[in-house]
Amino acid sequence: MKALTTIASLAAASLLSLTASAQSGNHWDKTYSLSGQPTLVLAVGDSNLNIKSCGACKTVRITVDAKNQKLSDYRLDQDQTGDTVHFSLKEKSHWGGHVHIGWHTEQVVVMVETPANLTLHAETEDGNLDAAGLNGAINLRSSDGRQTIADVSGTLHVESSDGAIELRNIAGTLNAHTSDGNLSISGKLDGLNVSTSDGKVDLELANGSSLKSDSTLHASDGTVTVRLPKDLAVNLDVSTSDGKIDCNLPLSLDGFHSSGGGDHSVRGKLNAGGALFSIRTSDGTVHLSAL
Repeated sequence: MKALTTIASLAAASLLSLTASAQSGNHWDKTYSLSGQPTLVLAVGDSNLNIKSCGACKTVRITVDAKNQKLSDYRLDQDQTGDTVHFSLKEKSHWGGHVHIGWHTEQVVVMVETPANLTLHAETEDGNLDAAGLNGAINLRSSDGRQTIADVSGTLHVESSDGAIELRNIAGTLNAHTSDGNLSISGKLDGLNVSTSDGKVDLELANGSSLKSDSTLHASDGTVTVRLPKDLAVNLDVSTSDGKIDCNLPLSLDGFHSSGGGDHSVRGKLNAGGALFSIRTSDGTVHLSAL
């Protein structure tokens, strides 16, 4: 029994040594084997997160690289249960609080390579988030940093409390909100609910888009620019509280209002109408045109 206890103690010490070694330099990586579609839950702080597809591969690989920094200054937690992988990387708190003096010249980068079809929950604090080539239920959130999302399809939920969001060549349904930053969206969408509290919105619905459910685009303080396919069938309800409406679409008007000041609204059907698309800005001009 004493021998077994000694062996177990040595094994535990060896495991601790390996764990410490993995975080003491400036590189860490691990590959997770899968039997089915993965679910990834990722949370990183003071780091940039890059998630990309490896196609029809059967593994998830996570790599952490730090230049001019030590991973021993970070807390890394990870585990796998079946096809669900949890990963977290956060900078450790220091005595007297978590204080940054200036910006890191080069932030830590977390790279995730995953099968294209997945369920994803990812968030960053004080870092950029990039995602490309993915499909599924995609949930992305950042609290201080930009987001760039390209070639992603499925059900997308995207949120930023401080930073711009750019979505390129996306498909499916989109819910996106930023509290402080611009929104740029292009893709083939079936429905969208988009809002920004402080920033401009640029939306381009690609040919083949068909809004199957009522959709909204709201901006509290910024210009809204919307480009739609010529054959899109939709009911438009457009208004601005302080700005103007510049519409170059062949609408069948149902209503028009102008206060003579900055309060304007237009309602009408495009191609005999369809689902309701509500576009509103509290302070800014709305530009509408066809592709």
